[in-house]
Amino acid sequence: MPAYTMPGLMTGQNTNDIVKKLVELERRPIKRWETENEYSKAQMQIWGEVKNLTTNLQTKTRALVSFTAPFATKSVSSSEEGVITGEASRAAKSGNRALEITEMASKHQLSGVAIDTDIRLPEGNFTIYSGKSKETVTFPGGGLPELTNAIKNMAGGLAETSIIKIDKDSSILTVTSVKTGKKNELQFSDPNGILKLAGLVGENKAGLENTNQLLSLDILKSKVWEPTKFKKSETETEKLVQTEEGISIKADTSFSIPIAVTEIKERAFVEIEVVGEAPAVMELGIGFEKEGSVRNKFLPITKTESKYIFPAGDYASDKNLTTIILSNAATTPVLIKSVTLVTPPPPGTAEPLKVLQEGKDLKIKIDGVEITRETNDAIADVLEGISFNVHKVTEKPVSLKIHVDHAKGSALIKEWVDAYNELMKFSKEVTSVEKNGKISDKKESDDSKAADISRDFWDNKSKSGILAGENSIQRLIASLKTTANSYYPAPKDNGFKVLTDIGISTGAVGSNWEKIQDGLLQIDQERLVSVLSENPDGVRDLFASDPNNDAKMEEGVGIRLLEILRPYNQYASGIVTSKVKLLEETVAGNNKKIKEHESHLISFEAKLKQRFLYMEQGVGKNKSVGNYLQNNMFRGNGGE
Repeated sequence: MPAYTMPGLMTGQNTNDIVKKLVELERRPIKRWETENEYSKAQMQIWGEVKNLTTNLQTKTRALVSFTAPFATKSVSSSEEGVITGEASRAAKSGNRALEITEMASKHQLSGVAIDTDIRLPEGNFTIYSGKSKETVTFPGGGLPELTNAIKNMAGGLAETSIIKIDKDSSILTVTSVKTGKKNELQFSDPNGILKLAGLVGENKAGLENTNQLLSLDILKSKVWEPTKFKKSETETEKLVQTEEGISIKADTSFSIPIAVTEIKERAFVEIEVVGEAPAVMELGIGFEKEGSVRNKFLPITKTESKYIFPAGDYASDKNLTTIILSNAATTPVLIKSVTLVTPPPPGTAEPLKVLQEGKDLKIKIDGVEITRETNDAIADVLEGISFNVHKVTEKPVSLKIHVDHAKGSALIKEWVDAYNELMKFSKEVTSVEKNGKISDKKESDDSKAADISRDFWDNKSKSGILAGENSIQRLIASLKTTANSYYPAPKDNGFKVLTDIGISTGAVGSNWEKIQDGLLQIDQERLVSVLSENPDGVRDLFASDPNNDAKMEEGVGIRLLEILRPYNQYASGIVTSKVKLLEETVAGNNKKIKEHESHLISFEAKLKQRFLYMEQGVGKNKSVGNYLQNNMFRGNGGE
C-alpha cells in the first residue's frame, strides 16, 4: 500500500513555502490599496502644481489690472548723459524742454582754528540753527571728542562734525550742514563760550531786536472771501468799518484786504492785535505772490493774550505779501487794533571763524525761466507730474526729455504671458490621452514572481496624463483659450479690442495649425513696444476697463481671467482644495484598510501554520500505521 502524503510535499514544497504562498495570495488587496494610494498621491502633487500655476497667473493678472499698473509710466532723462534722472507720472506731458544747470545746491561747510588737542571745555549750552530748525545742545564738559558726540546725539539732524589732527598737539573742529541750500546755512548761539573755546566761532553777541512793520489795510478795496462759508459777507450793512480804535469785522463775515506790497523774510510772522472780546480761535490768512501768480494761505490761529500770530515765513519766505485775510465766525463783531509784520533777527549770535563753503541753492533754467531750489534731489514742484534729480552743472543748454517708459509695461505683459503659457502647457500635459495606448489583456501566472496588479495601470498611465478625462481641467483649458481670443469693447475710440491688436497671439499668420491649436501665446515685441509707447492707456483698458464709469473694473482680458481662476483657488471651497481633500480621504481610508488587513494576515498566517502542523502530525501517524500494516502483511504472507 503506498504511503499517504500531502500534495505540496509530493511536489517538493515544504510546509513553510505553502504557507508563504497562501499568505501572499491573501495580501493582494493590500497591493491594490497601495496602488490606489500611489495614484492618489500622484494626483495630489498634480493638483498642487495646478494651484501653484493658477495662483501665479492670478497674481500676474492682478498686476495688470491694478490701478497702479505702470503702462503709462513716463521716464525723464537728458540729452547729455548724467545731467538729470527722474520719473514722470501719466499726468506729465511728453516732449523735450530746454534745460540748463547753472549751479548745484551745496552744503554749508565750516572750519575752526587750530587748538590744543587735549583742551578741556566747560559744561554749558549752545544752540545750532539750520533753516527753520534749531537744536540746543547740553554739553556736560570734556574734550573735542565729547563735544562732537554731544552734537551728533542732540543735533545730528542739523550738523555733522569731525576732528582733523594737524600735528601731535593741534586739532581743528569742522562742521557741515546736513541739508543743502542757502537757507539751511548753520548759525550758532554760544552763551557759555563753549564753541569759541573749541575754535569754531567768535565772540557771542547780544541778540538784536525784532523789526516791526505796521501794515496799512485798504478796506475800501477789500473783497469778499468765501461767501458760501461766511454768509453775511456780501450784505452791504455788514462790510468792514474803520474806527478810531481799529477795523471792526462783523459777525459771520470774511474779507481779503490789500496792503502795500511787502517782502516776507525768513521766520517773519504777521501779528494781529485785537481790542476787547474775541474768539479763542480765528481763521486768518495772507495772500502772496509766488512764481508770477497770487497764492493764498488761510488757517485757524489760536489767540495768545490779545494777539493772533500767523507764521507767514513758514509759507511765503522771500515772497511778496499782498493781502491780509480776516474772518469772524463768532456771533459778535471783533475789533482789529493793528496788523504788524514782525521780522526776527538772524538767530545766530556767534559768527563762524572760517567758512570753507557757503550753502548754495540749486539754480536751473527750464525754457529760459530761472528757478532755485534748496536741494538737488527729488524736485517735484517744478514741472507737473515730474520728479527729478540733478547731478551736475551743464556747460551749455541740454534737452530735458520726457517720454513713455514702455519697459515696465512690457515686462508685466511678458510675465503674464509666461504664466498663462505655463498653466496651459501643464494642464494639457496632465489631461492628454494616448489614443493608441491600451491596457494589456495579458495575464501572468499567479506562480510568477513578477505578478503585480499595478503594472498594467502604470503602463497605461505612462501613455496618457494622470488627470486624463478630468472635466474641471479641460474646462479651464477651454476657458483660457476663449478668454485669450475673445473680443472686448474698447472704452475709447483709439482703444484695442483683441489681444492681437497689441501683438499677442497664438501664432503669426501662416503658422503651423497644430501649434495654433495648442493655444500658447506669443508676443510680437516690436508691435507691443509700439502700442505701449503710443497708446499705453489703450493697452491697460484691454486688460481692465470701467465701461459704466462706476469706479469698478468690470471688463477686459484680465477681469474675465480672474473670474475664471477664482473657483480654482478659493481657500475653503475651491476646486483644487476639494479635489485634494477627497484624495486625502481616499488615502486615509486605504491606509486604514491596509492596517486592518495586515492585522488579519498575522492571525491568518498563524492559523495556517497551526493547521499544517496538525496535518503533518496526522500524516506522520498515518505513515507509521501504514508501515506497520505493510510489514505485518509481508511477514504473514512470506513466513508461511
